[in-house]
Amino acid sequence: MVTVTDTDTRLRTLPFAIDSELREAAFNHGYRRPNGQANGWLFFRSDTVPSELALAASATHWFLSVEHPGVAAELDLPRATPPARDFLAAYVFETQAEMRAAISRAYHLSRSLPNAPLRIFEEEIAALGATEAEQLVRRRIGQDVFRRALMDYWDGRCPLTGIDDSALLRASHIRPWARCESDAERLDVHNGLLLSAHWDAAFDAGLVSFDAEGRVLVSPGLKSAARAALRPDQAARLTLVPEHQGPLAWHRRHLFVAK
Repeated sequence: MVTVTDTDTRLRTLPFAIDSELREAAFNHGYRRPNGQANGWLFFRSDTVPSELALAASATHWFLSVEHPGVAAELDLPRATPPARDFLAAYVFETQAEMRAAISRAYHLSRSLPNAPLRIFEEEIAALGATEAEQLVRRRIGQDVFRRALMDYWDGRCPLTGIDDSALLRASHIRPWARCESDAERLDVHNGLLLSAHWDAAFDAGLVSFDAEGRVLVSPGLKSAARAALRPDQAARLTLVPEHQGPLAWHRRHLFVAK
């Protein structure tokens, strides 16, 4: 693990070009409000996502540090130590391009974790009442918010096929909307997958599911033509976190056609 030190990051002696590149990297990926510097780190805020991030550089490495708990839990990248200030994690990169990609990923995770979709949903339905028509509007808003959150969380592509054409992607609830026990569960990105349309239809029908390791499970009820179209043996394994396990276990128990 790379250690971040004052001498490594050269606090107050960063060349102007490097300082400018760090600021540009933050600005271009959603963090457009500089928020000071300390111990070799430049701090930035965003007007559209909560929490700060910090950037630093040395003669050989680039560094990112995050305070958002969801990002720190799910950004699976090489770690550095210590993190900036009282932040939760720091990461090290050999190239600026890698750092920029990580900033972008941190920004999109911040828009989808841990309860950002629920907060947005509650703001958008605040003026709605309880009539049948308003309940339909409420559901449409919730599904739109959920889709945007899944687009952020899954980086705008189906994790099984790599398809990134938004018109062909569906926001798949693992535990269906109508069977969730709360809006928090309905809007939780860990209760969702961003799947291409044919995979979404098969998953919703219980003809496919996923085990605890993210491997595809295929129902005996999936016909040969559908199997040929889906090609489950060629599907990538889902990258899962512990929060996915409960919803997927529910899907296997209640929706997956195992026999």
